[in-house]
Amino acid sequence: MNEKIINNLYELWEQIGNLTNKLSKTENYSTVSMDDSDWPNRIFNLKNNTHALEEALRLSQEGKLPEIIAITKPNDLRSNPNFKFLFGQKNMALNLQSKTNELFANPNIKRVKTKKKSIDFARTASESFGYRVDSNLIYNIVNHTETIRLFIYQEKSECLGCGIVFFDSNNNAGLHMIGTLSKGRGNGIGKSMTERLLIEAEKNNMNFCVLHASLMGESIYRKLGFEPYQGIETYKILKKQ
Repeated sequence: MNEKIINNLYELWEQIGNLTNKLSKTENYSTVSMDDSDWPNRIFNLKNNTHALEEALRLSQEGKLPEIIAITKPNDLRSNPNFKFLFGQKNMALNLQSKTNELFANPNIKRVKTKKKSIDFARTASESFGYRVDSNLIYNIVNHTETIRLFIYQEKSECLGCGIVFFDSNNNAGLHMIGTLSKGRGNGIGKSMTERLLIEAEKNNMNFCVLHASLMGESIYRKLGFEPYQGIETYKILKKQ
């Protein structure tokens, strides 16, 4: 199951990389190198060998690869002075065939299909997660693929939350970038967004819903029936001193 969760994330990044012509793949790792967006600008799918890590490190420090790397646990990067730990996430999954929770479709959640809503999504995601999400990239996604579906939470025309569901080639739905602005936290927006994305997955007959939970979000997902597995960590590659 853990492999299915990771594969969904990597396949999402690959699809965005293909869509924008920013994907590069080698036998040791894959990269998406974005110019105007921190998402999904990173190295990922790193093979578990010393040569792969050393090559990615060297090329990143030379400015030829992104400075952000996502890597599965367990790893030894926290003790490596070339890497700065940014955040960790718990891999989680829900079998949609055995789900028992009743889901509520909050009417404040709207699918992103227009340029205006793409701008709202990008701004909300950027503020929620603390990194740049480019609105042109978001508008490109909503115009060119049905497997990546984006949603925003609005109250009185104010956007307070966001979320993505991605249908991968293994018939699993990944829930990504579920975020809430600080002014909207504590009001159940994250839970409402998760339920809306689950409904979308059910309507499209997905097998599992998978996600990568922050420490803040993990309890919400457990209450919805998600089970924890291993984890993934994100690091910044530091420049040579």
